[in-house]
Amino acid sequence: MLSLLPVLDAWPGVARQNLGFESADAAGMPADWSAVGPDDGAGASIQVDDSIAAAGERSLRIERQSSVGASRLVQRLRGNDLADLVRGAGTARRVRLSGALQAEGAAASLWLRIAGTRGALYVDSYGDGQEPDDAHPSSRAALGIGGWSRFTLELPLPDDTEEITYGVALRGAGVAWFDALEVSVADVALQPPPSAAARRYVETAVSIMEQQALATPAVGWETLRRATFEHARGAVAPGDAHLAIRYALRELGDRHSYLQSPRAAETQRGSAVANARTGQAAVPPWGALLAGPVGYIGVPGFAGGTAPAQVAFAESIKKVIQQYDSVDNCGWVVDLRRNTGGNLWPMLAGVGPLLGDGEVAASVYPDGRRVSVWYRDGLAGFGDHVQLRVNVSYRPHAAALPVAVLLGPATASSGEVLAAAFRGRAGSRSFGASTRGLSTGNRTFPLADGAMLVLTVAATSDRAGHVYTGPIEPDEPVAVATTLRVGAGDPALAAALAWLETQDACRADRMSSRSAAD
Repeated sequence: MLSLLPVLDAWPGVARQNLGFESADAAGMPADWSAVGPDDGAGASIQVDDSIAAAGERSLRIERQSSVGASRLVQRLRGNDLADLVRGAGTARRVRLSGALQAEGAAASLWLRIAGTRGALYVDSYGDGQEPDDAHPSSRAALGIGGWSRFTLELPLPDDTEEITYGVALRGAGVAWFDALEVSVADVALQPPPSAAARRYVETAVSIMEQQALATPAVGWETLRRATFEHARGAVAPGDAHLAIRYALRELGDRHSYLQSPRAAETQRGSAVANARTGQAAVPPWGALLAGPVGYIGVPGFAGGTAPAQVAFAESIKKVIQQYDSVDNCGWVVDLRRNTGGNLWPMLAGVGPLLGDGEVAASVYPDGRRVSVWYRDGLAGFGDHVQLRVNVSYRPHAAALPVAVLLGPATASSGEVLAAAFRGRAGSRSFGASTRGLSTGNRTFPLADGAMLVLTVAATSDRAGHVYTGPIEPDEPVAVATTLRVGAGDPALAAALAWLETQDACRADRMSSRSAAD
């Protein structure tokens, strides 16, 4: 296992920021910390506890009653507090966060986020309730003091870092204690070169990137390869080099490529999730019949899972369409605001009846190749190959009805490909806010230790030939809703329904004449 890097420098002033939770305000809250959450509205108790400590005389105690949501405490470093650290960061430095914690009944963790002008550069968390895996080698140590364990996170420190945010979190119902946090900078150059096995592992990953990445033409590969091997110093086994590969993927600049640990890859082969990167629990599609009448369907993200589970997800979308499809239906609303991406094919096979048969989008590669993404009679395909099929295909009563598509900042990856597919469909219009900006296509490459290199390899084109590599702007921008529940208080849905009312199929006089004929 990779030993922790020697500490290069402690941050000036950090020791005075109450990392041991020894200081509290009049209400018992730890000084110099900001509380975030809980996001479930049930409340949480966040207090300095003078009855238990891993070091010093006090610790932080967080208790939650609800199994939904999370509570966090955060500190941020930016501006002058960060300037000395970032200067010279290109010399393969890492930020290290460590701390002691123990928990009962809930998932407690440390977390660390490094951000720049383009948003999050690196985000990681680790703690009780998370099994150690190859993404966190040697990151847990028992202290031998009343059940305390010490966890450590390390992330690269890029020279374009603008903010470092770190803290503690408790997710779900239970209680946890945190103590003796430390924040420091580690110098990778103080470690020996990577072993031959680790070097081969890194070279394989970087070579795949160079040969396949969408960003390849814009990357200085000699420089990136050299810097990646610097970040791999000290690595003995392949798992020790994961952080170096994450560094290389981030330097591609596409914001969509990532490394999936062996444990996460294995878990998701058997269990579907809503988001492959976060492991967020899968949710089923949802629907309703709105005034008009208009069929409404929500298509969430979906990743991983067995082949039968993927078919079942596609079938569940199709069944919602069937449920709200009738001779009186005058249009559709397709809500992609909770679609954080994943596996496109179950989504496409399910929603295909509303897109219609034929090419719906395409992947465009750096060499100019264009490979068709298509739907036909229950089949979702890519180029010459069928990727998924529903058990029994379905065709709506009126295939040409207008479709309003709802977009938002959480719409990402495969969700954005669906947005592009509807953009090229006649009689469709989108409403809401700009999407996440991960509209490119990814391909997964297995590595020797079971990790997966999820690499951005292509841009996305709609049927009209417009190519997307970033956010997709809605046809009609609307303020982001405070809730995504169907009903009042949803500006994007209201705008979508107002537009549908202007379409021939939903015009009041047309609907009245149809009712009279019935």
